[in-house]
Amino acid sequence: MNLPVLAVVLGTTIVAVLNTWSAPPTGSTCNQGPVKTFDPLSLPKDTAARKPFLDPTALFSDKVYVVLPVEGVVDDIAHNARFVGGEQALVSHLKAQVLQHIAPGIGWLEPPVVNFSVDVSGAPIKVALVKTSGNAALDVALVRIFQEMPRWEPATTTKGQAVAQAFQFSVGKGGC
Repeated sequence: MNLPVLAVVLGTTIVAVLNTWSAPPTGSTCNQGPVKTFDPLSLPKDTAARKPFLDPTALFSDKVYVVLPVEGVVDDIAHNARFVGGEQALVSHLKAQVLQHIAPGIGWLEPPVVNFSVDVSGAPIKVALVKTSGNAALDVALVRIFQEMPRWEPATTTKGQAVAQAFQFSVGKGGC
């Protein structure tokens, strides 16, 4: 009597398995629609992030550090002031100094802007934060980084005289 019961159970199991067999998945038709990306600038004004601009991890890229002379301050400049070692050395110096202040959880930043001048001896002077990063500790550090920056080769006029030159540091939208 146990043999017919066992046969019924086994037969029922096989039929159940065969009925649940499904066809293999079909390939993608590529009609998936647009890929959704996170746009922090689209956040409502009442969110905690409020006008986010820059993911702080962007500061790990050399391409975001922009230092340009301010046009029209001194007209007779033949050669702009130059960071000793060149532009890449300047970017490396700034990056090494700034990254010390990018702590986990710092949050979204706005692009900071710092104005400064290089005097006739090549020393950075008149350092001023023009636009905040949105993080007070980073802003203080940026001003200090430029005040303590190594000397530059000063700008010279067409007559070869050293002159002060104004510069502006900003964080661009470049990336890795």
